[in-house]
Formats: sequence, structure tokens, C-alpha cells
Amino acid sequence: MHHQLQVEIQPDQGRLTATDQISLPSAQREVEFLLHADLTPRLVDRDAHLASMEWLEGPVPLRRYRIQTSIPRKTFSVAYRGIIRHPLASGGERGSPLQSTPGRISTDGVFLAGSSYWYPQIGHSTVSFQLQIQLPERWRSVSQGSPLANHSGWQELQPQEEIYLIAYPYHYYQQQGPGPLAEVYLRQRDPELAQRYLQATGKYLSLYEKLLGPYPYGKFALVENFWESGYGMPSFTLLGPRVIQLPFIIHTSYPHEVLHNWWGNGVYVDPASGNWSEGLTTYLADHLLREQQGEGAGYRRTTLQNYSHYVASQDDFPLSRFRGNHGQISQSVGYGKTLMLFHMLRMELGDPLFLQGLRRFYRDYRFRAAGFDALRDTFEAVSGKKFGNFFDQWLTRTGAPILKLVSAESALTGQDYRLRIQIAQTQPDEPYRLKVPLFVHFADREQAVPYHLEMKGRDATLEIISKTRPLKVSVDPLFDLFRRLDPSETPSSLGQLFGAKRLYAVLPDAADEELQQAYTQLLRAWQQRQPGLTLLRDSAIERLPEAGPVWIFGKDNRFARLFDQRLDLLELSGKPGTFALTLAQQQAPGQTLGYITTDNAAALIGLARKLPHYGRYSYALFSGDEPVIGQRGEWRIADSSLSVQFPPISATPYPEIPDRRPLTEAGPNSTLSDWNYLPGL
Repeated sequence: MHHQLQVEIQPDQGRLTATDQISLPSAQREVEFLLHADLTPRLVDRDAHLASMEWLEGPVPLRRYRIQTSIPRKTFSVAYRGIIRHPLASGGERGSPLQSTPGRISTDGVFLAGSSYWYPQIGHSTVSFQLQIQLPERWRSVSQGSPLANHSGWQELQPQEEIYLIAYPYHYYQQQGPGPLAEVYLRQRDPELAQRYLQATGKYLSLYEKLLGPYPYGKFALVENFWESGYGMPSFTLLGPRVIQLPFIIHTSYPHEVLHNWWGNGVYVDPASGNWSEGLTTYLADHLLREQQGEGAGYRRTTLQNYSHYVASQDDFPLSRFRGNHGQISQSVGYGKTLMLFHMLRMELGDPLFLQGLRRFYRDYRFRAAGFDALRDTFEAVSGKKFGNFFDQWLTRTGAPILKLVSAESALTGQDYRLRIQIAQTQPDEPYRLKVPLFVHFADREQAVPYHLEMKGRDATLEIISKTRPLKVSVDPLFDLFRRLDPSETPSSLGQLFGAKRLYAVLPDAADEELQQAYTQLLRAWQQRQPGLTLLRDSAIERLPEAGPVWIFGKDNRFARLFDQRLDLLELSGKPGTFALTLAQQQAPGQTLGYITTDNAAALIGLARKLPHYGRYSYALFSGDEPVIGQRGEWRIADSSLSVQFPPISATPYPEIPDRRPLTEAGPNSTLSDWNYLPGL
């Protein structure tokens, strides 16, 4: 279906005036369409009849219309006008900072999408379009596809799921490289910022074209939105004004949005089977860039850590039901679990076959909707293996396996050492079919040797015969398997407090009135996202509660001394600033304590907003009124309960187990040899 649109936008009135010539795939005598109920249509065609039908409730008010003609025809022309000015509203899970609008025309900017029903929508078929736009002087528009002459509009002839229209008096920058055109649309003049994004655009487009195949559009644009957002549209991304200024965004969120033009805006998601796009994009953008820095295992640990912290069993849902990001819970499942699904699949196939499958999937389904079943079929075709059990298990079940190293025993029998390792799954749900990665350090080898233990039931045992004495056994030390982490595998973190449904905050009676009010104001803001947060006074309790995590506020707090060693470790005692630290409570195993103190009450306003974004860290140190992050990190942890050393215990640390090479370094004949195991078959 093709739309030939001529549109006039009057931002000061919130008004849209348009004519749409709709071309259908085949001649029809009767057509029904939906249009925003505040837009009044009329037929341009004289030999047709337009009937108004029912009014429909939804995010925007809708009206259904029917066009009837005496003879079948393939084109219909509709003129319409009206006002679209929906306010910004909070959305998502409780406490989510996300805002959105289904559509808005205002002097702040124009945002129109398929959800706005600003053009006649017929059924659920994809559309192509040519869009000519009349705007006030100095205003510029953005849509998907390529610009018309003199930037008078846009066109995209490949099938699209919806049509976008963004507009504002933008400052425009462009850079033509060897590939697609790079564009930047900023609300304020900033050539230096624009140049950084233009260069990054060329870099990431080149990276993903080499990895996956040709970029599907004629341009990619960074567009500044009039509210904080992180949207990935076909051939452009719509980022908020604060977001685009953050120096790390260009290396994190930005490549993610570029890659969405292959996954989500190049191959569309079939919503019937779950959204695979977000997890695959995260794996090939966020995870891949960390993998290139030698931090892939750390990223996977954080992914599993977020799932363990934020997703309680009653909040969990199967991947087949994931549609999009509505907050931390849906992100931890839909992004994190799907990311791990693709990582486990890569472990089985090896890099060359994994990349071959991705390229074939993109080639075969470009500008078409595809689901997890299409992914499964594609990887089965390139590998000759069956993955039905693998996909069924990870897509249809909630929860995750929990592993326990039951025993690891080494004995010398004759000339050989016999190593016996027993692992159990301890989650209350049915056991998963797993191949658990194991690594063993031997006395005659520098690096640990990889193995895997196949589990078809609740527990399993692996025996290894070697000529050399085994020194240490580690279970899944690179976090290659999707599972709930054992508490001993992760240091205490801020996320353990922000992910809790029930927790406490202890306020200091000895603090001055200004700090008392600032601490209370911060906690009231956090109670909006965590209604189970209970406020206590340090003078009213003899001991800390043990039923959940506990925040301790202020250096004058009776319980602040618990953090003296941590402050000394960071050399913070007596220094000015705003500090947030955590530690594991020794008297209540599994409980996390958090400590916040400041010498600047004004800094707590910004801290209330910023600190939840540092959930992966054990501590975060800030300065100034804003406040500005200065230092953050994670406490070092000793060996977890999923590793064991055999006597005599060496005082020298064992060499770290190296992660695999980044996916971008996979050659056509490279293999993973002993690394080829499937943790989740």
C-alpha cells in the first residue's frame, strides 16, 4: 500500500491539514480505514461515498470510516484536517522515568507516528510513501527514507510498518561518506557535538555492514527530541536533549540505535512470538562493544545480576510475551534474557556459523516480519542441527536455573588423577536441560581447560581423568549460561537496594534540619518507584531490620560506623562530597546495606534522579550541586561457592580465564574448538 501525502503543519495551533492519495495492491469497491477522531476527513474523489462509522477508545480517540464506490478502483484520495496535541505522560512499570505521547503538534516540536493515526490506516499491512510537507519558516522535518528535493519532504519505497513525521526549527548538519548519508538535527547550534555524531555514524554503519550486510536505508540521522527519549526509528534515532549531551551515549546507546536499522527497522518483529529484536540488538551493540574491550564476561555478569536483583518470581514472564521496554523488570527479562539466548546459541554454533545465520536471516527477511520461529529455522538451516528444545525452553518458561556445586573431589589412583564434579539445579521449578561450562586449572598448564557437564535432570556428575594434579574447578566463571546468580558471585551493589520490593531507610536524628529535609525529600521521591520503602529514625531502633535491604543516611547516623572500613578503603573519611556505598550485612546473610552521606544538601535533589542508574556498582562518588559523578566501581570478591580449590591452597592467584575473541574478529574459518558447548540445549 502506498501513501502520497501532502501535509501542512501549523505548530502554534496544533493543526494538521493533509491530502492522502492511497494506492491499494488491488482494485476494491469498499475500503475501511481508521483516523484520529479529532481529524475530519472528506473524499476528494467525486464517484465515491464516505461513511462515518463507530468511535473507538484507545491511547488516542479513533473513528472508523468506510469508502464505497460503484466500480472497483485501486486509488482513493482523502483530505482531512484537525488538531493533534496529546500531552506527555509517564508510562511503564511503577517508578519508570519513561515518558511518551501518542502524538503532538506544538511549538515545542512535532511528533507523529503510527500511534497518532495522523494518516488513514487500512488494516495492518506495511506501507510505502511519499510525503510533501509545508512548515513554518526555518522549520525542518524528519521522516524515514530519503529527502525530496530542497528538503521539501521524504519518501521511502520499501515496505514500512508506519510513517513518522518529526519537525522543529532544527540546526542541520550532514556528512557524506562512502556509504549512506549521515545527518544530525539539533535544537541548539553545536557544530562540535554534531561532528562527533557524524563521525560515529559512519563508524557504526561501516561496522554493521561488514558484520551483517548492506544498510537498508539511504541515510541515518541523529534527531534531538523535545523530551527525554531513546527511540530507534527507521533511518533515524530520536534522543532527548539531556541524553545526547552525555559523553558515553555515543559509545553505548547510539550504536544500539544505529543497529536497530538491521533488527527491528530492517527485519520487523512478528509480535505474535515475542520481541527478539531488543535482545539481539543489545547483544550485537552494547555487549559487542564491551567484548571488544575485553569486558564481555563482565557485561554478561551484570546482565544476570540485573535479572537476579529486579525480577522476582511473581514478576517474571516468558520471552514469548515480551513486546517492549516498560521499565527495569521488562528490560531485565526482554533484553537480558534474550541477549543470553543469543550468546548461548553462538557458543554452540561457533562464530562463523552464528554470523552466517544472522546474515542469512537479515537477507531473507529484510522488510518482512519475522519471529523466533524464523530465527530457529534459519540457524537450523545453516548448521544442520535442531534447536527446537533450546528455543522452546528459553521462550516458554519463566524463571532461570540456579546452580550449586555439590562436590568436587580429586584423588590419585595409580598413575592418574580422578576428578569427580557434581552439580545440582536448586530452583523450585522443573530442571532445565543444560550443558554447564566448567574450567579446571591443572598443575602443568598456565590456562584453565574448558569442559562441559550435560544436565538432563536435577543433578549430574562429570569425571575427568588426568595425568596432572587438578588445582581448581570453576563453574561457569565467564557467565555464559542464563541463570540466577549465587549471592557469592557478585559484590554488594546499589541495584540490590533499588530492585527490592521491601526495604528500609534509617534517618539520623543528629543531622541538621536542612539535611533532614533533603534526605526525606530524596526518600519520598524513591517511594514513588518503591512503595515498599519504610522510613525509620535511628533513635527509634536498637538494631537494623533484617527483613530486607536497608539504607543508612548521614555520617551522624548511629549505624554509619558499619561503613568505616569501606570509607577508609576508598580514602574518603573526612573528605567533602556525596557518597553512596554498599556492603553485605554479616549478621544477616544475603542482606545488603546502603550508605548515603553528603556535606551538600542541594546535591540530594540530583542524586535522587541519578543514583538508580548506577545500580551495577558497589559505590558511587559525586561532587557539586548537580551532582557530577567522579568515581564508581565494584568491590572485589573472593572465589564464589561455584568454585573450589584443592589442597594445598596456593597463595598466588590463578591466571584469569580469558574470554573469547570479539565477534568482529571471527574469520571465515575460525572455530571455537573446546569452547563449543551449548549451555542451554
